[in-house]
Amino acid sequence: MEKVIYEIEINEIGSFLERPNRFISKVELKNKDIVTVHVHDSGRIKELLYEGNEVSLRKAKDLSKRKTEWDLISAKAPDGEDILLNSSFHRYISENILRDFSISPFGEVDLVKAEVKNGHSRLDYYLEKNGEKIWVEVKGVSLSENKIAIFPDAPSERAVKHLETLMEIKEKGERAAVMLLIFRDSHSFIPNYKTDKSFFETFYKAISKGVEVYPIQLKLKNGKISFIDKKINVISKENTIF
Repeated sequence: MEKVIYEIEINEIGSFLERPNRFISKVELKNKDIVTVHVHDSGRIKELLYEGNEVSLRKAKDLSKRKTEWDLISAKAPDGEDILLNSSFHRYISENILRDFSISPFGEVDLVKAEVKNGHSRLDYYLEKNGEKIWVEVKGVSLSENKIAIFPDAPSERAVKHLETLMEIKEKGERAAVMLLIFRDSHSFIPNYKTDKSFFETFYKAISKGVEVYPIQLKLKNGKISFIDKKINVISKENTIF
């Protein structure tokens, strides 16, 4: 099953030139204009953001509070896939999944509440289902090698902190889960030991403590984000090879 769950406006297709810092990139438009583009993704993404690669852009609607008039939306993968690289859309995509009970990994729930504080962390969602409390953190995954999705592509203390919070929640007797939004066609997922050993170890510790993990396959085409009904296997720690 393939189901469109969100649509992003695309205004221009360009050629990536450089990324002077984590928030800014330079892109050459088809008319040869060179524009400064906001990058809403803290990852390195070097396998997608390299000189000459095709990227898609959206023009900002309100320029009063920003220095750039363009947002980077996606980049072309070697296999031709358009890969979403703008994490500001993760909230809308994940919420549409959770509110569509036919595709949500939690099925029908009584409450979906976004951005809820728990202890010292702010988690993406709090759900209630038949009186049961469920806390959910969402991570977007744009890196994949040999159809194995990998996260993170840069060290992330914040991601480790979220996993630790989810373990604390689980120890209190409530449900805790991670939703992985997989933006490249993949059959498996593995945490990235090479980039973030702490996340790797904490991820598998969280699973051993009962934290649930739900990898979700998504596809971007012509600005439309589709949910793909397929099983993505989480590779066990014992089977990891680096």
